[in-house]
Amino acid sequence: MGDSAPILAILDPVLKAGQPALRKAAQLSAALARPLRVVVNGYSSAMARAVGLDSARRQAAEQQIRHAWHQRMETLLEGQPADLEVLWDKDSMAALRMEIGRVPPSLIVVRTNDEGRLRRHMFTPRDWQLIRKAPCPVLCVHDDDWASTPKVLAAVDPGTGDAEDDRLSARVVTEGRRVCGALKGAIQIGHVLEDMQETLVLLAGETIPDYAGSMEKVREFHRDNFRQFSAAQGFDVEQEVLLDGAVAPTLAAYCDDNDVDILVVGTVKRNLPERLLLGATAESVLTRAGADLLVIKPEDFRSPWLASEK
Repeated sequence: MGDSAPILAILDPVLKAGQPALRKAAQLSAALARPLRVVVNGYSSAMARAVGLDSARRQAAEQQIRHAWHQRMETLLEGQPADLEVLWDKDSMAALRMEIGRVPPSLIVVRTNDEGRLRRHMFTPRDWQLIRKAPCPVLCVHDDDWASTPKVLAAVDPGTGDAEDDRLSARVVTEGRRVCGALKGAIQIGHVLEDMQETLVLLAGETIPDYAGSMEKVREFHRDNFRQFSAAQGFDVEQEVLLDGAVAPTLAAYCDDNDVDILVVGTVKRNLPERLLLGATAESVLTRAGADLLVIKPEDFRSPWLASEK
């Protein structure tokens, strides 16, 4: 996150909604001493249909809606200073994209829908666009407040032999620590040793002598690399979380079982400077996680929404 760029809270387009994105963005803004911007698209298609082609009535209705949104945001902010922007555009995503390009934020905070009682993120097309194309980290939040001492888990995948992977893992740790420090929380560093499917192990064992032993050596190699990376990042052994299993459900289960408030993950760039491709595993992690998600982009990511980076 940049040092002076604002934190941007994107509101739900329902006037009386609780607005957890605003609540959590305001908390981070105050703790990090950074400006807060609040954006909502107030356009109402129902209102547009009701007033028809009467421009005077349409303008009056728009002003009333804008005024109601400003009052609502000021009430929720309880005196905390913020730059309030009520957009008015039938194409909500286009308006949001232009606003982000106009004043690039250091962090975007947005509420994702919950999947019933499972407390899983249900991403809209808007959410996926933010995750893939916005020029900064994106914090996807649920309705629940963070604990008084929030638990943060930085999920990393170091030691793959790819320097870019290690840089992204280090970036995940840095941003996780920044948020954790602001919230006076507790941070852990986590890695999942992914199990190969049992059927594949049996098939490979028929053709490769001592296949099980070879796989254990590979796992030991990745365990050692994770612990070396963790130590280099200044973590104690007690802060390390080394898990076994399929990545997405294993991480999700750990977060659920240990009341993790924020899971920090990195996206992966795949030779396309204008967007990010998460891959099936990463997307599954995002949609399965019950914790709030802080999604970090690679350091050299170029957003198509910024004119200076096109």
